[in-house]
Amino acid sequence: MTRAGIAASIAALAPGALMLTGCGASSDAASSKGPSSSQASSFDGAYISITDGAGGEIAAIDGHEITYIDVPGGDLRCKLTTMALDDIKHRAIVKDGRTDKGQYQVLSTGTINDGRTSVLWNDVNGSDSTGTDPGSGALSISSDMITLGYTFAYSIDQVQLIPVDSGQAKALMAKDCDQHS
Repeated sequence: MTRAGIAASIAALAPGALMLTGCGASSDAASSKGPSSSQASSFDGAYISITDGAGGEIAAIDGHEITYIDVPGGDLRCKLTTMALDDIKHRAIVKDGRTDKGQYQVLSTGTINDGRTSVLWNDVNGSDSTGTDPGSGALSISSDMITLGYTFAYSIDQVQLIPVDSGQAKALMAKDCDQHS
């Protein structure tokens, strides 16, 4: 694929990833604990990490439900980021993917509290870092960034993620695709 083709693919996917459609099943926890979907939807979408050491990781928010995805670096990053964003858009996230098998990997799913200040991670790696028990992590959401407190990247206190449709995210993704095309 050419540079222009890759950039066009990313540009086409990024806005769509933020516009999650109502075609999938919703979490009972998210629908019973949160405000109406019209209130929660202002932050729905995909966000990509800009934090050193956690680059390329993706958070997907759908109401009060959050999914944290690891995309391996290197030659597969462009392909797997595109795949993950497409799966987020179509509410078809592959939860049993493994980075050692050339797939993106869901590190955890969680429920965002009503005040949107914390996440109760349901599985794999909450802030307790055991890899098995649920754990709570800090959360800060604004229109241009999400900050997750110490959760998955053990040497990083806060992971910052930006909307995938932002100019900065598009440039980061295009850079990854250009380097590995």
